[in-house]
Amino acid sequence: MKITHHIYSEKAGEKRDALTPKAKQVQAQGSEQISSQSQPLAQIQAQNMAVFPLPLFVLPGGVQRLRIFEQRYLAMVTESMAAESSGSGFVIARYDKAFDFNVPDWGTKVQIVDFHHGEDGLLVIDVRASHLVSLDRFEVRGDGLLMARCRYRDHWPSQTPSARRGELGQALSELFVQHPPLAQLYPQPEFNRLDWVCARFLEILPLSLNEKEKFILPNSFPQAKSFLDTFILGQDKIN
Repeated sequence: MKITHHIYSEKAGEKRDALTPKAKQVQAQGSEQISSQSQPLAQIQAQNMAVFPLPLFVLPGGVQRLRIFEQRYLAMVTESMAAESSGSGFVIARYDKAFDFNVPDWGTKVQIVDFHHGEDGLLVIDVRASHLVSLDRFEVRGDGLLMARCRYRDHWPSQTPSARRGELGQALSELFVQHPPLAQLYPQPEFNRLDWVCARFLEILPLSLNEKEKFILPNSFPQAKSFLDTFILGQDKIN
């Protein structure tokens, strides 16, 4: 099966900037995994957050690896890590020139869980998606960083893990074996939890971002499960 997992970078050819001094200070503290907040998600109040336009589809629980070099996004990372104890982070939103500010009215809030420098010296961060957000009140900061008001947005109800791994869970586990870089992002995969499995498949399947977007609605889980049953299990072989 062809998947669309990549390590995403900013636009090629842009100037590579060094980490800001504040980011270096944060880095010196080590790259320990940052735990998420215990506050119930539905009670999270609106926040003004940085928005990172990317050609990505990320659902709650998803992990992405990003390469950062442009100054405004290095500043975004620095500020996000410095404020992590308060539950801050940033938003990944689908890049689309058809919209004002090149993003739609929704995105996915993520938090940095690990970071390091690649062999080329660029900053590489791993981010985990917390929840979906609605976006409005866009503005561009002086350094060019896009900001927006972010409000919690419901997604699928969490499913109870099954005692046995289902067919989709087994198919995803086999895919992880075939793609070690993808598996490395999930040291504790939840193959027995159907909503987690469906979300990971939707993130990596070679579908257009517009096609995937219909599965962000809170009541879209049955449709997602039905679609994946046909798309994945309807094939004679996963390869």
